[in-house]
Amino acid sequence: MVELESLKEEEKPERRTINNNVDRISSLPDCVLCQILSYLPTITSVSTGILSRRWRHVWKDLQVFDIDNAPFRWSSEYELKERHARFDSFVNAILAQRNADSYSIQKFRLTCQSLGETISAWLDAVIGPCLQELYLHRNFNHDSITLPEGIFTCPSLKSLILKGHITLFHGPKVSNVYLPSLKNLELNIFFGDIDLLLSGCPALENLDLDLYEFGLCIPKLQMPQTLKSLTFSEPCNYHEETKEICLREIYTPSLEYLHLSIESLEDAAMEVSVMHFPNMVEAHLSIDESTWNVHWVLELLHALSETKLLALEGPTTKCIFRAPSFEFPEFHHLIHLEVDLLCVSKSFLLNLLHNCHVLERLLVNIWQFDEEELEYNGPIPPTMVPNCVTSHLKSFEYTGYQDSADEYEFIAYVLQRGLVLKTVTIDFDHFKYLFHQATKDNVIMKLSAIPRGSTICQLNFI
Repeated sequence: MVELESLKEEEKPERRTINNNVDRISSLPDCVLCQILSYLPTITSVSTGILSRRWRHVWKDLQVFDIDNAPFRWSSEYELKERHARFDSFVNAILAQRNADSYSIQKFRLTCQSLGETISAWLDAVIGPCLQELYLHRNFNHDSITLPEGIFTCPSLKSLILKGHITLFHGPKVSNVYLPSLKNLELNIFFGDIDLLLSGCPALENLDLDLYEFGLCIPKLQMPQTLKSLTFSEPCNYHEETKEICLREIYTPSLEYLHLSIESLEDAAMEVSVMHFPNMVEAHLSIDESTWNVHWVLELLHALSETKLLALEGPTTKCIFRAPSFEFPEFHHLIHLEVDLLCVSKSFLLNLLHNCHVLERLLVNIWQFDEEELEYNGPIPPTMVPNCVTSHLKSFEYTGYQDSADEYEFIAYVLQRGLVLKTVTIDFDHFKYLFHQATKDNVIMKLSAIPRGSTICQLNFI
């Protein structure tokens, strides 16, 4: 008993410290407290009302809301419908009790599975002259929500992110789409006239379109010319009735960041029209295209000749291998290059390096085993050593080493002629089931014995 009382006495100073900290925070102005609460999930912000009378109504002045149905979704106390009803009642209470007359909502984030009519009513209450950011993720539900038209004429909206079972517009068309302040747009939705939406965004800078999950078929899509960043993912579809090929126009002179992922489906094709991108900083390409339609992929590479970082994923290099004859563009500013290969081709890599004049970092990854025999049809590389290898290349990484003759020859070429190399990393753990420990030791010894052109080069193995 004495020990328990002594323990309680020891806890008292700590309790006083906590209480003092709470009192200090409570003494802050409401505007500062709301700023703090805006970084928390809304359910946590609302629960601060139980701390004291001082906190009871603070959350009602919030202008930033982050509402997620996860705490209700995983509750085991009620059946599914009752859990949904509890969440809907929670959101209704928040929107009804907040000080809407004095504080307009600036940022609203909602993740839920609620019915379309319910969400539409919530959005009607949220839309206002001060709304700057709207995030809506509609988890799977049988009905698709159609968004209120007021969203598409919101003058202050800067960021719009829509995901899940969502339809953009009422009816086939809307009379007006105009978002003059919109800078960021991310879409992964069930259905909608995306081209119409893009046409009403005169200041758009960041666009993220993911059409994979729902397989939207859009016959023609023109990217806004104001874009600085574009992330575009889609399966290569066409209209089954008309056999119409999908057209994509990327006439974006200010584009700096490009992530393009296109997967060709059977008997489908896509035409992509591009322009020169003088401000390109990063380009990531994963393009799986049929042999007869690879011409636009090659044109795209030439349009990206000013980029500083280029990542060619496996499907893209497969397109280049399939091309009848292809000469790489001159990359005068490229300092970082990532290449995924289905098979090693020393000629392919050397041709690429000859056109990367200031390359500092090279990453080569053996993508996967492929039963299809691929042969590189490009020109025979020049006999002289690429300028970047002797003067600029500082880092070389090779992942998926399988100890083939071509691999050994290319790695030896870089090690012997790389005069400014600092690090070379070889990873054969990616296909570790190919090597017994004794084989690994022999491979390491063989590679370590290669003479190095750089006296400071460190050879690392994974």
